[in-house]
Parts: sequence; C-alpha cells; structure tokens
Amino acid sequence: MRAVIGSMEPKIRRFTKMDLAVYFGDTVDHVDKIWDALDEYKEIIEGLNDTYDSLASNRTNDVMRMLTVIATILLPITVVASLYGMNIPLPFQQSNYSLLFVFLIMAVIIGGMLYFFRRKRLM
Repeated sequence: MRAVIGSMEPKIRRFTKMDLAVYFGDTVDHVDKIWDALDEYKEIIEGLNDTYDSLASNRTNDVMRMLTVIATILLPITVVASLYGMNIPLPFQQSNYSLLFVFLIMAVIIGGMLYFFRRKRLM
C-alpha cells in the first residue's frame, strides 16, 4: 500500500497544482501512520493469540494430568476385581468374609494411591 501511494505521488504532482500535491503528501503521511498502527495492532493480536494458545494448552495439561491420576488409581482395582471374577480357585474364596476382604484390599489400594498423589501434589 505504501509503495503504491508513494509511486503515485510524483505522477500526481506533474498533473496537478502545487496545493493539491501538498494535500496528497498529507494523505501519504496519514496512510503511513495508519499502516504503522495496523502493524502494531497486528503484533498485539498475535501476542494475545499466543497467550490464548498457551492458556488452552495449560488447561489441557491439567485435564490430562487428572485423567492420568484417575486411570492410575483405577488400574489396580480393576486387576483385583478381574482376578476374583475368574472361574478358578483363588485365595480367600471359600471364606464367608472374602468379599469384605477384597473390598478392604481395594480400599487400602485407593487410600494409598490417594495419599501418594496428594503428597506429590498431583491432585
């Protein structure tokens, strides 16, 4: 844009009166100021866009960390439940309190993992 208006200025001076050439020079100055302002606004918008991307990435990382903690807590419980879901003889299976014992094991695992993750400040 600057180049187009700048190249038009000498040509217009040849075909117009001197007082119009002064106004055209003012127009060129105004276009330069507007162009500089647009460049500054473009840089501001790019900075805001980078900030937004960084915040979105940070929120995504927080969500992924929490999902990882939940999956890590549920993994051992799933293993214990799947072992006792098989149709093979397992320890404590004949006992009347075997279900309570399995639930107690699961609760201890959950408590230990929650303690660990809170201690490491992951939750």
